[in-house]
Amino acid sequence: MKKLLSSIKKIVFKLCGKARWLVFFAVLIYTACVILEVSDARAYTYGVMDRKEKPIKSMPITQAMDFSMNSNGQAVVSCDINQKGCTAFININTGSKTYANLSEVKDISSGEKFIPYNFAITDDNELYAVREIKKSDHTEKIDEESIVRINDKNKMVGEVFKMKYDDTESIRESRISRLHYYNGAVTFAYIERNQITLYEVDTKTQVVKKSQSYPNDEDGTFTANVIPIDGSFLFIRSDGNVYDVRFNEPLGDIIYKVDDIYITKAAVANGKIYIFDVKHPSKLFCLEEGSLAEVADFAKVKDGTEHHIISIDSYRPDGASADALAICFDDGLITYSDGKLTEDNIDIKIDRHIGFYLVKFLEFVFYILAIAIVINLIIRKKTLLYKQLIIAIPVFALISIGMGYLSYILFDMLNTYDIQRELEVISNFASKGFDGYDFSKVVTIDENTGLAYRELCNKLESLNGTDDDLWNNGYVFSVVYCPDEKNTYLVARADVVNMPLGEIDEYDFSNNAKVSDDLYIRANNYDSFVDIYNQASIDSDICAYYRISDASGSGDYFLKIKTDSKDLMYRRQILFGIIVLVFPLLFIVFIAVLIAISVHITRTIKKATATVKQMAEGDLSKRVNYKSKDELGEICSQVNIMGQNLETMFEEKDKTEKFYYKFVPEKFRELLGKENLTDLKLGDAISREITVLFCDIRSFSINSEMMTAGENFAFVNVIYGKAGPIIRDNNGFIDKYIGDAIMALFENADDAVKCANELYRAIVLDPKTAEELGVSDINIGIGIHSGMAMIGIVGEEERLSGTVISDTVNLSSRLESLTKQYKTAMLISKDTVDRLSDAESYNLRYLGIIQVAGVNEVKAVYEVLDCLPEEEREKRSANKADFREAMRLFQLGRRSDAALALQGIIDAGENDEVTDMYLKYINEMSDDDKGNVFRFVRK
Repeated sequence: MKKLLSSIKKIVFKLCGKARWLVFFAVLIYTACVILEVSDARAYTYGVMDRKEKPIKSMPITQAMDFSMNSNGQAVVSCDINQKGCTAFININTGSKTYANLSEVKDISSGEKFIPYNFAITDDNELYAVREIKKSDHTEKIDEESIVRINDKNKMVGEVFKMKYDDTESIRESRISRLHYYNGAVTFAYIERNQITLYEVDTKTQVVKKSQSYPNDEDGTFTANVIPIDGSFLFIRSDGNVYDVRFNEPLGDIIYKVDDIYITKAAVANGKIYIFDVKHPSKLFCLEEGSLAEVADFAKVKDGTEHHIISIDSYRPDGASADALAICFDDGLITYSDGKLTEDNIDIKIDRHIGFYLVKFLEFVFYILAIAIVINLIIRKKTLLYKQLIIAIPVFALISIGMGYLSYILFDMLNTYDIQRELEVISNFASKGFDGYDFSKVVTIDENTGLAYRELCNKLESLNGTDDDLWNNGYVFSVVYCPDEKNTYLVARADVVNMPLGEIDEYDFSNNAKVSDDLYIRANNYDSFVDIYNQASIDSDICAYYRISDASGSGDYFLKIKTDSKDLMYRRQILFGIIVLVFPLLFIVFIAVLIAISVHITRTIKKATATVKQMAEGDLSKRVNYKSKDELGEICSQVNIMGQNLETMFEEKDKTEKFYYKFVPEKFRELLGKENLTDLKLGDAISREITVLFCDIRSFSINSEMMTAGENFAFVNVIYGKAGPIIRDNNGFIDKYIGDAIMALFENADDAVKCANELYRAIVLDPKTAEELGVSDINIGIGIHSGMAMIGIVGEEERLSGTVISDTVNLSSRLESLTKQYKTAMLISKDTVDRLSDAESYNLRYLGIIQVAGVNEVKAVYEVLDCLPEEEREKRSANKADFREAMRLFQLGRRSDAALALQGIIDAGENDEVTDMYLKYINEMSDDDKGNVFRFVRK
């Protein structure tokens, strides 16, 4: 992550230069705007926006979809504004300020968001609504419905009723009737295919009461619709009979017989039932004493045009003794009281949060920064590649966006055309099953209507596919009645439980494509690439209307096949995703081609520049690989010739320097802290702690007497040839060759001891070495000591030499000489043992405290047994403890006890040259010699 951030920082600094802080603040501001856009504060920050994403300050009631009012005059109305709409709270009595926010509600417990509908507002201003959850199969099928409570902060606070639908059920319409609040209870009906169940929710305790079931009649008559009103429910039956039913009571007496009126919604005011129906959307009727009377025609009251009533409800105006009606239209609100109509011009205020102004300010600052960045990038002095990219990136971006837009429109048109052709084939095929069908039994309301409607629904249901592999999956089949070009009524639909009884279909023949005399296609589509997620896109679908040759021969009945808008939207989203994926890749390819062309033009100059720079930094092997014979090729050729000449000169220099290093080790230069060999000068010196190793060839003088001069040099060079690599591999270096001896220096005591073990094994124990030297065997002695030493350059101006001056060197040399008397392979001092990282890991034998010739200091000495052959190592290891005890006694001045201890080792057969030598030494000591140190007077 750290490397990634560092790389991003380098790229920004390189591209933007001094404008990098502008880029930083622009990114910071943009991030803040995005967070406010996607957070829960969006509704309060941005407020309600229109379909063009412009914030709305205020608006009249427009595109109303749902309406409810309590007895105090507090109303709630939902409007189809933008994709998610808005919900407004209105108080007609007090005229208090209205407030609106987004219709989207957040579930406090799960955090999920949804758009509620079918409102009921209580006298305590608490909102009840229906929530539905769609199935996850990209269709409009409902998986679950519930009734929820919503607080004044537009958040769901509880769930009072829930119905989970079976996966086999194809439900697209809510089965919950209109919610209605009256006298402390919210009532509603649950409408099923075979029965009706009434429910009552106590708004204080949230206790839900369930009534007895109201099953459909055996003769096929069923309840087509249930409308909750004050204290009871209106049952509208398929035979046209209307009942006023109390909760949990039987149907009772018929209060009205439906003929041409479909009771859509109803409200009670002053003991009278007021209704309206969708076939007469501008008229209000009063149902009283078994008759229906027209109260008002609002087309005459408003502006002479037909306005659709959305809902009606009653309330008690302040100071009034009678109830009043509130009639909500799709574009306004009218109140009716004492035979008078009053049009309320309600202006819904949209409260703005301070965050709205903050976002606008941030957006303004962001645009200013963006302009400043662009100007900075344009005027900066940059490479040809940079300038080309500044011009080409916007151009290629516009080309890619344009191509993506056109491709999306083209493919969407082709997809729409394919669906239309498919609908045409399916409708032609499916309509054959309705040839000669008698629809009069369905549209005529009598005791046979219910059975006829069920039969038609079953026939339509047989066309609805439920398997993904079926040809008719994803389509909704219905039959509509079209007496003229402007009015279309729904006769039956397979997935609608209640009988529409004249419900208006949304199709208008006069404004849609006529494919033939028998086929009409309606494409409720959209044509905006950037508005794929708007409400028009989400609600878009394609319908085919195919004329049915019914029994009457009227030709006014059509088989309607509608695509599932969710499935259609899903296809568009997939297509949009592909476009978003492909065309950015094309944009990248365009830029890559541009970069490749620019790089081809500038690469040669950059290569030549880089090559000269690398030569200046010391890499003389670099060459410019450019074979063209143009002017750039001539420059590159001269650069290569220059590099060749310089390389030849420096190769000679390097050979000379490497030759010097054979006389003065490079490690010696490093210890003195010099950068180059030529930096060494007379008098350079440093004091530091080192470990010195001396290695000497045994009996070389005797053997050399029998060799010629050439054989002598060949002999020692074989030994040195094995010793040198071993010393270097163990981080040491050879300070000097002293005839048949080697002096090596180490910075680490462990490296020195490890090196000594390897030297002994490679020279003495490896039979190939003696064979190569032409002798029967060979032996060496090794001495190691650690301590402070002066490392420096001695000599005179014409002859310099690196050397080490210290008693450390003398003592290590004496220890090496002492191996001859001890008949041992390797001796190391106590100072070296103390500097080992893990002395216990080595096989060491303590040899007491000694004083060698030429050195005043006394030192404890150890024999290293690791290098010895296994048999000899085990023999000497066996007496380590006893020998150490003997040395302890000797150091305490108890010579006789020490001699007895050594004699015990000899008697046990575990003696060696050292035990024998020490016993003889102790026995020959005079009584006047009080020392407890072994002194060796000869080298």
